Amino acid sequence: MFALVFLQASIVSLLTGAGAWLLLHAAARAWPGLEARRTPWLLAAAAIAGTLALGLLPSAVRPSIVPAIELPGVRAAANPGPGHAPAGVLATDQGAAGNDAGFDDGDAALIAPSPALLWLGYSWLALYTAGLAATAAKWLRAKRHLDALLAASTRLDCAALAAHAGFESLHRNLPEVREIDAPIGPMLAGLARPVLLLPRHLRDFDPAQQRLVIEHELTHLARRDPLWMHASFLLQAIQWFNPMVARLGKRLAWAQELGCDRNVLQGLPPAQRRHYAAALVTQMRTQALPDHGTALAFGSRTVDAVAARIRMIRDGVPAMPRAVNSALSYAALPAVLAASVLLQPALAWRLHDAAPAAQPAPAAAAQPAGLPHWQAPMESMRVSAFFGILHAPTGRLHRGMDFAVPTGTRIVAPAEGVVIASTNRYAGEDKWGELIVIEHANGLRSLYAHMDKRMVRLGERVAAGQQIGTSGASGKATGPHLHMEVSLDGDNIDPQAVLGKLEGNATRTALRRLKASRAS
Repeated sequence: MFALVFLQASIVSLLTGAGAWLLLHAAARAWPGLEARRTPWLLAAAAIAGTLALGLLPSAVRPSIVPAIELPGVRAAANPGPGHAPAGVLATDQGAAGNDAGFDDGDAALIAPSPALLWLGYSWLALYTAGLAATAAKWLRAKRHLDALLAASTRLDCAALAAHAGFESLHRNLPEVREIDAPIGPMLAGLARPVLLLPRHLRDFDPAQQRLVIEHELTHLARRDPLWMHASFLLQAIQWFNPMVARLGKRLAWAQELGCDRNVLQGLPPAQRRHYAAALVTQMRTQALPDHGTALAFGSRTVDAVAARIRMIRDGVPAMPRAVNSALSYAALPAVLAASVLLQPALAWRLHDAAPAAQPAPAAAAQPAGLPHWQAPMESMRVSAFFGILHAPTGRLHRGMDFAVPTGTRIVAPAEGVVIASTNRYAGEDKWGELIVIEHANGLRSLYAHMDKRMVRLGERVAAGQQIGTSGASGKATGPHLHMEVSLDGDNIDPQAVLGKLEGNATRTALRRLKASRAS
């Protein structure tokens, strides 16, 4: 169910945000030079967004190293037809180790989340949508405000720029420059065609201060800071519910300002640095309007931020070890993303909120005597459906055993034999997915369906323990699992007859269904 998967992905995104923030905050305390680096802060926000996006992938294609979370569920309605799941039933989002949903389509008694869980999931989805709309509305208001400022401004032509003290001896390619009689900070507005918007009161500054302020804004443009800023705004909008992403966005903006300060003041004497700091203080005093969310503006309305920035201007931005910056940017943060995805479990549904502990099921039906003992085809054998059970509501007998395992689990031949089928269209049908059939001695034959990959060819002789493929969810299956059948002289038999008793390692739902099937 998408709503519940989205809720889980949102929770994991919050946890990932906290981890990324703590990592970068600790690194910034150890290496203050990280304050002026843009890449780690933006990559952290992108990694959190990546966690949210990857968490929405079906469990069949999303790796995980933790077992499924079992949640209360209810029995779903009958499947209306091949390949069509009933409304409200989770299908491909259910496949992980321990998941009770690893059955063949058409045979499975599908389980859906309980109404209370669905209500929780849909409530969060509605709240997220409302928050996203509110964030978009706030952004549109800021853009309209900025558009109004640009409409009220006057464009400076070449003659006006030549007469402006701030552009004297300035050898740069200039964007469109506009001037407005309003108490705002000098700013870069727009992304595709940035506009440099200057307040008219900037002309009252010392000429050296004017040049430094304009140089600061043009440095933003040369460093492509507007692109970084808009990327940060987009990530914050998508993850409006995550306070750590907003914090990372503020630190990115701070890093951009410090980076421009460092570039502008590089090699300048202390007197020029004092001019620059004085311009920053003067601009803060004259700026009456709040910062504009869609523009890069010189100065700030926050006294503490201005004071900290002046200290940086006076003392210089601390150097940052290149190896540390590279490690944080290209190794540590992707590792946070990978870990958050690998530690994100799948969702599985159980019929009762407080199911009793699994009890051994009654003895299996009598099997032919004198059969050989095979080794297990997988290292971990967790049964999610037994042989011979009656599946509600169809009442059809299950002709094999299902083992719930994650996609990519190694499958080996349980005994020596010859491959007599290696195909994805067994018996002219595609419902089995990737399938292998092995002919063994003494009239025994084994079948392995819904595999992810086949590693043996038709006619190939295989030894016991040789890998023949990996598990998956191909064909008509409700999640990653292995469907195994064993036949003797053409008649299907319980695979436990050659593999040994497996009832001690089965899901509670599988044991309940086995008990109910034998009692009927």
